[in-house]
Amino acid sequence: RHLHRLVEDVARFVNAGVNGDLAYNVLQRLEQVIRTQPDFVVVLVGTNDVMSTLSERAESRYMRRKGLPQRPTLDWYRENLEAIVNDLRQRTKARIALSTLPPLGEDLTSRPNLTIARYNDAIRGVGEKYHVVLLPVYESQAEYLRSAHREPGRAFEGSGLMWEAILRHSILRQSFGKISEKNGFLLTIEGIHMNSRGDTMIADQVEAFIPSPLPV
Repeated sequence: RHLHRLVEDVARFVNAGVNGDLAYNVLQRLEQVIRTQPDFVVVLVGTNDVMSTLSERAESRYMRRKGLPQRPTLDWYRENLEAIVNDLRQRTKARIALSTLPPLGEDLTSRPNLTIARYNDAIRGVGEKYHVVLLPVYESQAEYLRSAHREPGRAFEGSGLMWEAILRHSILRQSFGKISEKNGFLLTIEGIHMNSRGDTMIADQVEAFIPSPLPV
C-alpha cells in the first residue's frame, strides 16, 4: 500500500520477483531489469538460497526445479549476489539497495535463522564492498519479535504449512491474516511468506530508501 501511494501517477514500479528463485536465477534474467533502465533497484533475494541448504531433499528439489548448475552454498550465493550488484552498477544509473533477509520462521535461535544470519553477513559484506544502501529488514523484524516477547516464536517447519495455507485460502476461503493467526505467527503466514504486518515493515524500509518527491 505504501509503495502504491509513493509511485502513483509519478513512477512505474516493476516487480521482478519470481517465486522460488535463488540469486543464481535472478542473475540469469537480470537483463530484463537492466532494460528498464531503473532509477532505483531494491534487491531482496536469498530466502530460497537458505531453504535449499536446509536438507538434502530441499537441495535436490531446488536443483531440479530451478535448473541449478551446482549445489547451492553460501559462497555461491555471495558470488551471484556480487555479480547482480556489479552488473547493475555498471549497466544502469540506478541507486541500489540490498535488503537483509527476513527471519525464516519466528524462532530466532533456530537453525534456519542461524543460517539466515550467515547469509545476512554476506549481504552486508557485498553492500560494504560496493557502497550500496542496506535495508535492515531482518534487524527491524527481529527487534519486533523480541519486543513482542515471542522469542523463541514458532520455528520454521519446512514447506508443509505453505501448502496447507494455500489450500485453506483457495478452498476454505480463509484470509491469509486468519491463517497467520491460526498458525501462531506475528509476521508471516506460515513461516516463509509475509503477512500484512510483515509486508508493511518491508514496504516501510523501501519507502524510506526512495526519495519523495522523486527527482525529475
